[in-house]
Amino acid sequence: MKRNLVLAVLLALAFLAAGCAQQAPATRIRIGLLPIIDTLPFHVAELEGYFSGEGLEVELVTFTSARDRDIAIQTGAIEGQLADLIASGLLNKESPSVKIVKTTYRAMPDVAMISLVAGPKSDIASPEQLRGARVGISHNTIMEYLTDRLLREAGLAPDLITKEEVPQIPLRMQMLAQGQLDAAALPEPLTTLAVQSGGRVILSDRQSLAGLSVLEFRSDFLSQQGDAVRRFVRAHEKAVETVNHNPDRYRALLADKARLPESVKESFQVPAFPQAQVPSPEDVRQAVDWMVEKKLVPHSIPYADLVDDSFVRR
Repeated sequence: MKRNLVLAVLLALAFLAAGCAQQAPATRIRIGLLPIIDTLPFHVAELEGYFSGEGLEVELVTFTSARDRDIAIQTGAIEGQLADLIASGLLNKESPSVKIVKTTYRAMPDVAMISLVAGPKSDIASPEQLRGARVGISHNTIMEYLTDRLLREAGLAPDLITKEEVPQIPLRMQMLAQGQLDAAALPEPLTTLAVQSGGRVILSDRQSLAGLSVLEFRSDFLSQQGDAVRRFVRAHEKAVETVNHNPDRYRALLADKARLPESVKESFQVPAFPQAQVPSPEDVRQAVDWMVEKKLVPHSIPYADLVDDSFVRR
């Protein structure tokens, strides 16, 4: 009788403990995104319940500009963001305020991330003909960094072109089509759209694979919520595997979240996303050297201050 009573009490305590565990609040994480193709795995992780399955309450916040996104992470309005090496370096120019935990997208031999595209009204057909060309870019950004790299890889000094500051990419596309620019630095899928409209790809990062985007978190959040970040990365990695296994299933979602132009919605292929990797020391070194050369940061930034690879180790 007494034994049965003890067992009943233990069972009741077990149920009580389970109930308390189920009622434990999920860790909340706000992630800043831009409406670009790199974001697809984030939205798939949300759609398929991968974040909630890891005990996370994730809010995906889409910004219309990288500037607004960066202000949000600096002011604590978001805990993490989809960014790039130049944006990350600028945020860390005074002290290690953010750390990269994962590469989210990058150029591949069959799909460029950034291209220099000549306009339909331009006669430019080779890299050499870019000398003196009016090229639309956004200064002090990943676009300018990759433009300089592409030119140098082609044996051209970056100062041989005339860089026109056109930060709004839709306006850059319009000026290219109207002949107000000879060429422009464009991401996908706008490169595909420009080519459909009569433009020509002159240079791209399909050879160097220099273009990449990253997931980063505030350093203070990483130190306080490292386990939650690990679970977030695990959910994102699961979403990458899901997309890579069945890309066509998420074509409509990509078109919606990346705001693909109507003319490329059906033809643009869902790209493959990289799994379990971070930018290499060489990736970071080249980006940081460029920022130092441009005097965007006062000194070189050590790799360990910018990247934490422990979240993707297997």
